[in-house]
Amino acid sequence: MALTETDRQLISQCLAREPGAWEGLVDRFLGVFIHVIQHTAHAHSVAVRPADVEDLCSEIFVTLMANNFAVLRHFRGNSALATYLTVIARRIVVHSLSRRRKAEAMGHVIAGAPAG
Repeated sequence: MALTETDRQLISQCLAREPGAWEGLVDRFLGVFIHVIQHTAHAHSVAVRPADVEDLCSEIFVTLMANNFAVLRHFRGNSALATYLTVIARRIVVHSLSRRRKAEAMGHVIAGAPAG
């Protein structure tokens, strides 16, 4: 599926920092990110609590905002925005779960780490 005009406008509005644009992006993709977190955690046999999901969502959104929305600026429109953001979210979640699992294996306790 190609980039929709709605998503193209949403990206432009976020990059222009128009009022309400970021909130629109959050509203549009929060459910997608929650699904990605839960599915990825399940696929990696990691139990996640609601607080873990919230932390991982925050990590995804912080990444999207980093470096003046670099992730959105690098989007080329060769796919649906949801597909692009799903891939990015999954990479963030896999990296975070892997980092936490390694730390736990070494005996480190990580505040807010998913149980598992």
